[in-house]
Amino acid sequence: MFWHDYLPLYCITKQVMYQYETMKKAFYLCLLTGCSLLIVYCKSGLVTTSNSCYNLIQSSQAQNRAGDYSDALANFNEILKKCDSYDAKLPAYAGKAEALNGLHQYSEALAAANEGLKIDKTSITNLFEKASAELGLGMNTEAKADLQTVVSLTEKNRNTAQRATIYAKMAALDSRQKQFSDAENNIRQAISLDPNNLDLLVLQGDIYTAEGKYSSALESYNLAISRGKNDGAAWQAKIESIIKMNQVKYGTNSANTLSAKMNASDKKNLCEAIQSGIASGMKNMDIELTQSAICK
Repeated sequence: MFWHDYLPLYCITKQVMYQYETMKKAFYLCLLTGCSLLIVYCKSGLVTTSNSCYNLIQSSQAQNRAGDYSDALANFNEILKKCDSYDAKLPAYAGKAEALNGLHQYSEALAAANEGLKIDKTSITNLFEKASAELGLGMNTEAKADLQTVVSLTEKNRNTAQRATIYAKMAALDSRQKQFSDAENNIRQAISLDPNNLDLLVLQGDIYTAEGKYSSALESYNLAISRGKNDGAAWQAKIESIIKMNQVKYGTNSANTLSAKMNASDKKNLCEAIQSGIASGMKNMDIELTQSAICK
């Protein structure tokens, strides 16, 4: 037989081999796609949060907002035991971390937030609570880095109140590190984003006080109080600022020495502020001792 007699057989074989290769590629593609879907399935759980878990998450978050951290912690621990879905565990770890931060259990809060970040490293709520825990532990460098990450992730976030809180935390951290220019810029940014949050004005007063700008501090405190934050916390911050201002002015930290050195106008200003603070619910032993020494 001549070579051309084998040509039909060659063509058939070539076609079969081509079909085999095509089917093999298709098989591997399907296998790869299936594995990818499986990975996504495993990561997200694809198990939607049940109504009971969702409702418990919502009520527990409300407890955190109300400052009921112990009950919130117990509920978030229960959620993590009974709810297996990705959509439940992610907010549960953040809620647990928030409750622990509220209870000043910062090491445990840091661990909880890190568990949430194992699920989603870009989780804003878990990053936020991680930074809060780091602030509580004095890990200022780490906290600032995490807050910067949160800021970059929330640049387009329409939740301006949440963004304001982030800037406020950064301002507090800057003030602690005596980076007062950055602190002032960040607190102004926070106030511009959430002008109705009067706690931000109090924080601004605290920053000015730490910086030694007592007149500016008192303006911030007075604005917060006049706009509705007429409570013990605001008055205590204001009174502590007044006391520090007089300690600097008269060169002494002794209440008895201050009493002897202060002029009548300064005494009247301080004593009236203390009386207003007590009337607004302020309870502070150090301020009461100062009152006993100066406001006779």
